[in-house]
Amino acid sequence: MDLSIFLLQFVAFLDLLAVGLIVPLVPNHIRQLGGNHIYVGLLGSIYSGFQLGSGPLIGSLSDLKGRRTILMFTLLLCAGVYSIMGFISSIAVILILRGMLGLFKQTQLLTKALVPDYESNQQKQSVIYGKMAAISGVGITLGPVIGGHIVEDHPENGFMYIAIIVGFCFLVNAGLVYFLPATIKKTSKETKSKSEHESVMNKIITSSKQSVIELSKIPWAEYWDVFLLKALISFAMAVYFSNYSLYLKTIYELSPKYIGYVISIQGVISSVSSFFIGYINKFYSYDTDYSVRNLHMFILVGVSLTGMILATNVYMFIVCLLPLAVGSAVGRLVSLEMVLTRCKGKHRGTLIGATNSVTSLSGVVAPMVAGFIGQYFGVAYGLYASLFATLLGVALSYQYRRKNKVD
Repeated sequence: MDLSIFLLQFVAFLDLLAVGLIVPLVPNHIRQLGGNHIYVGLLGSIYSGFQLGSGPLIGSLSDLKGRRTILMFTLLLCAGVYSIMGFISSIAVILILRGMLGLFKQTQLLTKALVPDYESNQQKQSVIYGKMAAISGVGITLGPVIGGHIVEDHPENGFMYIAIIVGFCFLVNAGLVYFLPATIKKTSKETKSKSEHESVMNKIITSSKQSVIELSKIPWAEYWDVFLLKALISFAMAVYFSNYSLYLKTIYELSPKYIGYVISIQGVISSVSSFFIGYINKFYSYDTDYSVRNLHMFILVGVSLTGMILATNVYMFIVCLLPLAVGSAVGRLVSLEMVLTRCKGKHRGTLIGATNSVTSLSGVVAPMVAGFIGQYFGVAYGLYASLFATLLGVALSYQYRRKNKVD
């Protein structure tokens, strides 16, 4: 394997390992600083909100200034922000730092964008993306376990140690990106002159106008039900994950170490489910419009959430967690395929982008909803909100299936 590709894959792995180390610990850290559940929810919403808007900005910057340069700059910035976070006791400052991370942390996006610069063969690119996703999945699975052990062994300064380690991981990544060979982009003199005079903001405005024009061409009345189903499952999962670590700590009194193990178990099951998605699809060869799979996915998630609500101990909770991990992993593919099947090639790129936007918007709204519920009703009731959204999804999926049968 080419050294450049290996470095990119290692950067992607170390990035998600670092994220897995610190993100599950942040909600409990905010609570220890005196913050309520609304602050915890706001923390998630701010990050997701900035992530939603920063993708086009960072993408345009990387086109103008070079992907390698922008990736290195963002990694150095994230290294500093994460390190500072470990020494700050002000919730307001942590919220600002979280917003900065949401704005600049686009490591996964930029590493994927760099792959074609070092590998021109499209078939090999697909293999590289698959391996990158698998390696990154290992990082996000190991992170919570390691982070939980460190915090449990050092209860007073554990979060500070984790923040320093995470900052060091991003610093190492910046160093690795520095050693990537520079790429030469062939452009004509006319194109080069035009790009030099075109500002980043103008590029973003032009791209936004083109997107709006493209979006206006789509007959949204034909797709509203599919997007609503996507919104419901995204919202249900986002609310569930927003209070995940706090739920385990509050209801079952788990220590950070064991919370890390539970998070990792779910990560492993999701990865395995994604790996065997082709085998699962063999059982649904008759389901050409994905409506049956969608209905079964919502039912599986609904049953799982019901079992988790009724669980009397953490072992029952983990058993009920397994179908949820499978359902959410399958659901990510099914919702996308439902859109692509219906569009039949028309406006495919726009519809995929709109599907991603639905997920991102759910990530903005759901943490605040979870925070409000946790503050005024209790952390346990967050699962009820997820279950309610899932039951709506079951009803809508059933109607969707009946309609397609009649057609």
